[in-house]
Amino acid sequence: MAHPTIANALSFLNQYPRTGSLWRLGGMTVMSVTGLLSRTFLYGFHNVNAYGVDQFVQVLERAKKEGRGVLTVSNHISVVDDPVMWGLLPIRKMFNPTHLRWGLGAENICFTTKFTSNFFSMGQVLATARFGTGVYQGSVDSAILLLSPSSRDSLPKTSDTDARRFPPANLPPQWIHIFPESLVHQAYPPHQTSMKYFHWGVSRIVLEAEQLPVIVPIFHQGLDDVFPEDRENLKYIPRTVVFPKWKKENRLKLNFRFGAPLSESFFAKEREQWKDLADAQHDSEESWNLRSKVAGLVREAVADVRKSMGLSDEDPRFKDPYFWSNVSKLSGVKIAGKYGNSSVKVVEKEG
Repeated sequence: MAHPTIANALSFLNQYPRTGSLWRLGGMTVMSVTGLLSRTFLYGFHNVNAYGVDQFVQVLERAKKEGRGVLTVSNHISVVDDPVMWGLLPIRKMFNPTHLRWGLGAENICFTTKFTSNFFSMGQVLATARFGTGVYQGSVDSAILLLSPSSRDSLPKTSDTDARRFPPANLPPQWIHIFPESLVHQAYPPHQTSMKYFHWGVSRIVLEAEQLPVIVPIFHQGLDDVFPEDRENLKYIPRTVVFPKWKKENRLKLNFRFGAPLSESFFAKEREQWKDLADAQHDSEESWNLRSKVAGLVREAVADVRKSMGLSDEDPRFKDPYFWSNVSKLSGVKIAGKYGNSSVKVVEKEG
């Protein structure tokens, strides 16, 4: 009888045909090695507090048995949130890519060369265009189909033909993780744990999936200290491994909390309202308002997990998209990083 790890590997190679055995083997290797490195990085160099991981693994396993997709959503505070946070999963899961997450990755960062495009594609990442492209694009369509394959006939047709935005066809329901803030968001004190508003990609998933996935909110903190956006020296080296941070007593603290799955009735009213809209109304003011409401509800669920960690109250302005349309003119708020305070100017149709 084959060892479970070998059996998982063979199952993956048989179940996930894409472009040949080398591609499938490469994908399995990328996912497994990245998972092990992430776990080593987490527990070998940091003081890690993680809550709800075992319960989350049970959610994944139960959803797999029930033929349901799983959608996880979280705040986005560093360039390495994904994959590092998945180092929290048990090692046995890292050798079974059929149980690992799919994600949406920024095309202008993850898919700029042939090497990075292949690497992230094998790592189950879908190329996502940002900055004005909107929610009607192949990667969001694919996310919906990965979570709910039965949605294929009901989705609007897009002109997107880039294969990097599409997974292999005919997969059973998968696990998708998304960062609805869309950008790494590192605010300076006293706003360092306040989240931005959530974009409409998550709303499309919640409203348009024929079968609603199991939705699990997550909040984490600490990785923004490991990879601060405002560093100029040693920018791509984690602060963890810079002397004397590697000493146990000086290790940075990382906190992760997995919330309970949202009940199936959580979005029942909004999903019914969406079904009542004719296809021609999906680009109407009514549909925009509904998407904004759903994005706000998902953000509220993540904020509840944040609150359960005992953090101070968020700045209530941060959840309002229109606050970010002129944030550079407002005093008292400073955002780190390449885009900083000038980054996110609200586009009404992207809410």
